[in-house]
Amino acid sequence: MLTAEAQLRTRLESSVFGRSADALLDGKGKIRRDHLRRALALIASADPVTRASLARSTGLTTATTSSLVNELIALGLVVEGEQAESTGGKPGTRVEVNRAFYAVCVVIVRAQSVETVLLDLSGARVLTRESVHPAGVTPADVVAVTAEVVREFRDRVLAVCLQSPGVTDGSVVRESVLLGWKDVPLADLLAEEIDVPVVILNDADGEALTESAFDEVDGVQRLVLRMGEGIGAAVTIDGRVLPGATSRAGEIGHVAFGGRGSQVRCRCGGLGCIEAVASLTAVLGPDFHDELEPDAVRALLRADGAEERMLLGAEAVAAALRILSGLTDPHEIVIAGRAPLLGDAFLAAVREGFATNRAKGTASPPIRFAHDSDPVLGPGRLVLGRVLGVSMLRPAVYPSGS
Repeated sequence: MLTAEAQLRTRLESSVFGRSADALLDGKGKIRRDHLRRALALIASADPVTRASLARSTGLTTATTSSLVNELIALGLVVEGEQAESTGGKPGTRVEVNRAFYAVCVVIVRAQSVETVLLDLSGARVLTRESVHPAGVTPADVVAVTAEVVREFRDRVLAVCLQSPGVTDGSVVRESVLLGWKDVPLADLLAEEIDVPVVILNDADGEALTESAFDEVDGVQRLVLRMGEGIGAAVTIDGRVLPGATSRAGEIGHVAFGGRGSQVRCRCGGLGCIEAVASLTAVLGPDFHDELEPDAVRALLRADGAEERMLLGAEAVAAALRILSGLTDPHEIVIAGRAPLLGDAFLAAVREGFATNRAKGTASPPIRFAHDSDPVLGPGRLVLGRVLGVSMLRPAVYPSGS
């Protein structure tokens, strides 16, 4: 006999949100699904929400709205909460995202560690596990730690998003210099162990999607540069990543942009790669790695020669951003990853370098550091959107930023 959790998951899989729904739904069923998604998005994005406020926001009848809410409750996606404050009439009952059951699993793969996180449907962490692999992370390591969590939480896990450095195409890590991987079919390897949808995501794309979660208007186009042990870029348009024809858009780490670092030898064997000049390993030395605690990173920044290397890195970053910005014409440029730990002096140097010798006819978008937010937010939103058609997850904190 199925457990209550298994019954709930089976009900969801058999609903309009199920993996086979597209092939089975007729026009009427797809309209119903659209209404359910819209109601779910409104419940996730506004506080408080009642059946009456949903009816006003959607333009649907009260009866239809109530039917939608009842179906979402039956599927375990939302729950009824406390009574809302009265606005003159009988107070309505709040409808809220159900944080007690479903979750998405986000796995952050780094050179020497794997962080596995479960997020509830509000975007809050309900589990964080980290496994350390001093000799380097292997595909088998990633599969093992991911499968362990998914099996433990069984019917609660809706989907998995694996974020990895390097070139990814949604299911395969095509190439990662940092990890030493090539053509690793991670999604297929996991499919042999677990029965939930799996998406493979590039780390720069993941951070770009996290930034998109803060957008308050539609149509934002953003250029994101992620800096850590490696360097990568991503462009988002209205919250969607521009992948490129072969899923390699933003793979700039081993591109040489000239300047004073043009003769620096890169670990890939090339000369002048931006990663060899401006990655945090290049700036802070071989003791830096992406898992290092912030205080330890700041200590490396105080070492002899670090400031000079930081300014050289800022010069290389500015040169790269001038070219990338001219190609993509973004509303803004965001520097993400571990780069904010380099501080305001680094950001000021990048801004100054970007403004110097700017090509005629190009714009001058603002440049800032990324929000101080949970890096698993973007990957979680992506994979939840793939499963439910609604991203739902919201940033927990809106920092002041610079």
